[in-house]
Amino acid sequence: MNRLPDAAAPIEICRAELAEPIRLAELVEDWRRDLNALESRVIRRDRDALHRIEAALTQSGDVYAFTSALQCTMQAYANETFSIWGDAALNAAQHQAGLIDELTHLSSAWRLFWFAPLQKLPGADAPFGSFSAWLRACQDEMLSVVRSSVVQSRAPANRATAGA
Repeated sequence: MNRLPDAAAPIEICRAELAEPIRLAELVEDWRRDLNALESRVIRRDRDALHRIEAALTQSGDVYAFTSALQCTMQAYANETFSIWGDAALNAAQHQAGLIDELTHLSSAWRLFWFAPLQKLPGADAPFGSFSAWLRACQDEMLSVVRSSVVQSRAPANRATAGA
């Protein structure tokens, strides 16, 4: 079987393109699990508040005792709500940071595999960290080639007028 020198590249591309979506799916599942945990806390909070209100209705002998129990219930409900909101904001920030890191890794791996042949073009001596840096180097190389061809095209014209 005739193997090309870059025979490992397609399997690396395949490995990268299959591994990264799996990792992204794991991140999404972790996020979903944390959201489900928060939702279960919301349900527990609501059930606890309903049980407290029910207990206050059945056990209170007068309006003042019921009002006091209702205020305690609403205070506990508000405290748990703020706690859930804080945990939700913290989870969102952590998961967004993880997702951004993973997407950055995915795009850098993709760029490495797909733009590596482009970096072998003239003017791209060393691999660049970003596509924009590579593009800038290619643009500079093209401009230098154009400038040198303009200088060469002027040279024969100057010689022709000098010789005449």
